[in-house]
Amino acid sequence: MKKLIFFTAIFYLISFFASSALCAPAIELKWANYFPVVAMQSKICEEFIKDLEAKTGGKVKFSFFTAGTLLTAPKMYDGVVQGIADIGFSNIGYTVGRFKITEVLDLPLGFPNAWVSNHVVNDFFRKFKPKDWDNVHVLALHASPINVMMTATKPVRKLEDLKGLNIRGLGYIADVVSALGATPRAIPTPEVYDAILKKVVDGVYIPMETFRAFRYAEVIKYTTECWPIGQHYTFYLIMNKDTWNKLPDDVKKVFNEYPFEDKLAQTWNEIDIDGKKLGMGKGIQFIQLSPDEAKRWTKAADAVVEKYVKSMVSAGYNEKDVRGWISFVKERIDYWTKKQRELKIKSTTGPEDVRIK
Repeated sequence: MKKLIFFTAIFYLISFFASSALCAPAIELKWANYFPVVAMQSKICEEFIKDLEAKTGGKVKFSFFTAGTLLTAPKMYDGVVQGIADIGFSNIGYTVGRFKITEVLDLPLGFPNAWVSNHVVNDFFRKFKPKDWDNVHVLALHASPINVMMTATKPVRKLEDLKGLNIRGLGYIADVVSALGATPRAIPTPEVYDAILKKVVDGVYIPMETFRAFRYAEVIKYTTECWPIGQHYTFYLIMNKDTWNKLPDDVKKVFNEYPFEDKLAQTWNEIDIDGKKLGMGKGIQFIQLSPDEAKRWTKAADAVVEKYVKSMVSAGYNEKDVRGWISFVKERIDYWTKKQRELKIKSTTGPEDVRIK
């Protein structure tokens, strides 16, 4: 009889704790993103959210804030550090100087396309673990497709055509705009459409995916594909450090094993292809640089790389280390471009054999 009572008690205790675990409230997390709700960058975040909620068995639930409704792009990083949002999606160009080491990835180093760039930036993060990110937990770095020169007022076929033009650009992207001969204007991406309409700027140096994401296909007439100088915007997907530390180990495991890098590489590449096709449908004129002109653009852009090296040395960094970061990036660009060929992945920009026709 005593054994029966003992095992009955054990049964009820197990049932109680199991029931309590099942009834435990979900971990509520706020996810912030500045892209419009219809943009693919928002859609991929929605896919992440759906997958993560399912893979954690409902232990984590997300509230998703798009279009800068919780945090705007320039305030994303600080907002995540402060806990206004638990997870944030933005790019480092909005806070120039905050990510000094990581900003090497925003230089015109010959990135050929989004698929390659996304893998290279994560290789760089894993290799060097920049202290830039010590105050947050990095889920993944990622990268936009390669910038192209979009103009509304006249076509750009050579460097001289950029003289006198106002072109939107931020951070080191703005430095390249200046090195190429145009005047950079720091305007938030969502405001560029109106700025072009009002002729505040003549164009924008940005990837083709924005033809759809920000409706630039409606206001742009010409696009110069200048991928030989290969520059992109470096993005981040980060989590508040306290939020990360408080997550149960099984939930952390889900985040750690989730393929953010591969999904982001595929997404950025696909939306750029979609953007170019939209632009072609709208009658935008696409211009390829001649081989000789591409060399001139590369030489002009090299000045931005040297400016970065000098600024980092002045800030106390070892020149050999800085140039080592650059060499590593170029090495990984070559590696991932070869991998792209092997996998037969097409993109909008890059060597002839990998570009869409």
